[in-house]
Amino acid sequence: MNDPDTSKPSRTDRLRLRHLKLLDQIARRGSLTGASEALGISQPTATKLLQEMESVLRCALVDRSTRGGVLTSAGLRTLERGRLAIHAMHALDEQLAAAHERPLVRLGVLRLAGISTLPGLVRRLSQQGDLPRFQLREDTVAGLMDALAVGALDCVITRLEPRDDEHWMGQFDISLLQNDPYEIACAPSSPLARKRSVDLAQLVDQPWIVAPKESYTRRAFEVAFLSLGLQPPVPGIESPSFHASFAILADNPSFVTVAPGSSVRYYEALGIVKAVKLKEPFPEDRMVLAVRRDALAIPSVAALRAALREMAASSDQA
Repeated sequence: MNDPDTSKPSRTDRLRLRHLKLLDQIARRGSLTGASEALGISQPTATKLLQEMESVLRCALVDRSTRGGVLTSAGLRTLERGRLAIHAMHALDEQLAAAHERPLVRLGVLRLAGISTLPGLVRRLSQQGDLPRFQLREDTVAGLMDALAVGALDCVITRLEPRDDEHWMGQFDISLLQNDPYEIACAPSSPLARKRSVDLAQLVDQPWIVAPKESYTRRAFEVAFLSLGLQPPVPGIESPSFHASFAILADNPSFVTVAPGSSVRYYEALGIVKAVKLKEPFPEDRMVLAVRRDALAIPSVAALRAALREMAASSDQA
């Protein structure tokens, strides 16, 4: 990827971060008045900033009326890029607020990755002398990818289906870390724990603890039943956390739940749950590292990517 020649003058040289922050606040607050209040500036100052921005970009950015202000299509496209700059400057503020000699990496993780991947990553980077100052964010798959897209994160460890690659590959560098199919778990005292194998059809009438609608796990759960021509069970409990699901399961042996296989194995080793052996296992799922392509120019992000790739290769060879 060729870096742009930043020595050449550009009309956007006249724009400042406060211009972009104003546009962001107009989008959030729905009016120039609300934006000026949020930024702690007068409305005349806000009006002047908006006029300066529209003069530089030579287009209207906001449709103003008595009901407030709505970004035009040009305003929306400007804000898409502008928010990248806002988040980049926020990251610079965070970097400068702490010890300058330790680089900052903004890493998003699924809750599972905090257990299965982060400890080994921190150990490896420490041994190499490459451990940065991490700013961790835990969220859903959709939340992490949205934050990565707007530049609020440098990289994320998340789950993606192969079909998602085409959508994201243009924006991000994606590395496969491990195949991690979903598994079903029950309480150690459940009769299911003693069965050699079970058909998914036998579990339709079980009380289920499942992730909420629109979640990645819920989609995988429903697809597994639908692919066999079965109506997905309606969960008795919807839980966004597999930690909570496993805790409930341990004291309520009538329930079953579905979770990433690595998390089931982790809690099985602690004696909290047991994996239910399916005759037809869930389809394979993948844990990946997605990195903003512009962030690969940051040495600490590149070192993190290399370390995770090395860990994935070592795991494959084990």
